[in-house]
Amino acid sequence: MTAAAVAFLVGIAFHAVAVGDRSPTASSEVGPEASPPVGAVTPVAGPAGTVEGAPSGFGRTESGAVAAAASYVTTGQGLFDMDPLAAEQAIRQMAAESTADQQVSSTLADLRSVRDVLRSGTGPISYRQACLAARVERFAIDEARVSIWNVGVLSREGVASPQAGWQISVFDLVWERDDWRIRTEIVTPGPAPAIDASTVPATAAQLAAQLDGFVPLVSTGLREEGER
Repeated sequence: MTAAAVAFLVGIAFHAVAVGDRSPTASSEVGPEASPPVGAVTPVAGPAGTVEGAPSGFGRTESGAVAAAASYVTTGQGLFDMDPLAAEQAIRQMAAESTADQQVSSTLADLRSVRDVLRSGTGPISYRQACLAARVERFAIDEARVSIWNVGVLSREGVASPQAGWQISVFDLVWERDDWRIRTEIVTPGPAPAIDASTVPATAAQLAAQLDGFVPLVSTGLREEGER
């Protein structure tokens, strides 16, 4: 999640605070289980592991470029959980050398902005992300452009009820240091579906309680070294 994605998240955070943590009580009934996404990236595409806490080890293939873009999109929670020094190291690990300094400066500044907006809340900032679809705009052995349709759900107890931000992230990736790195990311609002009328919006506390113990189905995003 580069500066463009975090800047988009700042807007979600401001909206979340404006709306407030006042969603109606959610129903205890759970809807039907979602089906696995069609065309999901296979494990051979990567990531093979982590370096500096960031996903790494992607195949030098079209599917590897898609896997890299999808992994980089879903690094938001990991960045929130890191201190600034660790976050800088992770950002540099994902970034191309030509834009690394700019990505570090902008992303860290925007992360501070989100934390400032949500400062009056209690407990951790929760930012759950998922990638729904990808489109390869172009691919060559040394560079690729991949678009990812994704959603992030931001919440914090006492200040922001769960807010879903839908976006399309367009990554320009380059093959550097034996892996796909982010040269640029352009984020625009994506098509956003209306909430199902059978589902009552949850509060931050209800979201945390009902999803306690849940982990991402796809192993992407930032992880602490050694975490399984």
